[in-house]
Amino acid sequence: MKGEIDLDTFGIYEGISETIVTTIRGWASNAAPMGIIRKKDKLFIRLFKGSTTYDNVLTEKILVANIIWDPLVFVNSTFSDIEDKEFESISYNGRTFTALKNSQSWIAFECTNTKLTSESMVTELIPLRTHINKCLIRAPNRGLFAVIEACIHATRYQITGEGKYLRLIKAYGDIANKCGGEEEKKAMEMLYSYL
Repeated sequence: MKGEIDLDTFGIYEGISETIVTTIRGWASNAAPMGIIRKKDKLFIRLFKGSTTYDNVLTEKILVANIIWDPLVFVNSTFSDIEDKEFESISYNGRTFTALKNSQSWIAFECTNTKLTSESMVTELIPLRTHINKCLIRAPNRGLFAVIEACIHATRYQITGEGKYLRLIKAYGDIANKCGGEEEKKAMEMLYSYL
């Protein structure tokens, strides 16, 4: 299917596309913000050891990249579990995976050619199935991107405890409050509550 789909149509562009990756193991679904790396038409993801996403991909060898513009989902999936009612279960060729009901689109990937290190894995992504839930026409909002950057720095702060990450979170919070709408402002308030 890889040669049959236009990745741009589903929101995956050259560079790193920020998505909410959903995985499943047994009956338990998980969601976490993750960047899908696209170099030409090759797709990869780097997952760090110790995360639920890492364990699920290592076991099941499948993940779904959900394209979503909701800043609250980025914060919720960074720091807590998303409620089961937010997921939909899909069966395809005898395999089951989950996607987010409110995503604009999603692509289910098989994870192959996995390379493991002591800290992480890098796995190639081969598209299995795609879906567009809604066509969203929306100009980029600096507030949303600031929330995403703040989430990245918040996870680094939780791991290292280094003050430089708090300063970066505040700087991105200022951008979210200046440029974002109500949802971006709520997302930053939620993020601060986790620190």
